[in-house]
Amino acid sequence: LSSKTMSKLIEHLKKEYDYVILDTPPVQAVTDSQILSTKVDGTILVVRADKTKKDGIHNSINLLKKVNANIIGTVLNGVNTSRNKYYYYYGEK
Repeated sequence: LSSKTMSKLIEHLKKEYDYVILDTPPVQAVTDSQILSTKVDGTILVVRADKTKKDGIHNSINLLKKVNANIIGTVLNGVNTSRNKYYYYYGEK
């Protein structure tokens, strides 16, 4: 992932496409996220509702910050919409 070939591939993809999305394993599991975050314009952290612990989120953010990752947002995945009417109605519109 940290090879010149990978860097060239990412640069080529950036020139060819408006958006390039790279999906990596969890930040704390392996270093893939940290390595790739240095080669991209932005990083989006995906967290699972009722599964991902706050400490894990903070640790992941800190690991990404150590490599100067540009964290541009978060996706909350696996939300149980039946527990919250706001999400239910939002999804129905």
